[in-house]
Amino acid sequence: MPPRLVELGLVAPPDQDRPVGLLSVGQRRRLALAMLVGRAPDVLLLDEPTNHLSLSLSEELEEALGTAPGAVVVASHDRWLRRNWAGEELRLVGGAADR
Repeated sequence: MPPRLVELGLVAPPDQDRPVGLLSVGQRRRLALAMLVGRAPDVLLLDEPTNHLSLSLSEELEEALGTAPGAVVVASHDRWLRRNWAGEELRLVGGAADR
């Protein structure tokens, strides 16, 4: 695995040479997220994307989402991500949509 994955907190240093199929479920999910962001999909739906990510990886994800060429839909309780979000926002308040 590229050393960058270790630097970003995707994979622990002892696991960097481990085949993907032998990684933990959390590590495989983080790797899948990195691959999705790297492929630039037309629509990206993310549910709590910063859960279980290192601070540096969360910051990189935020930067990548800000430059995504397609539509991005994020559901998150992450205050930092929500505070820095530059796109349109739709909140659910009491079960109703509120802009």
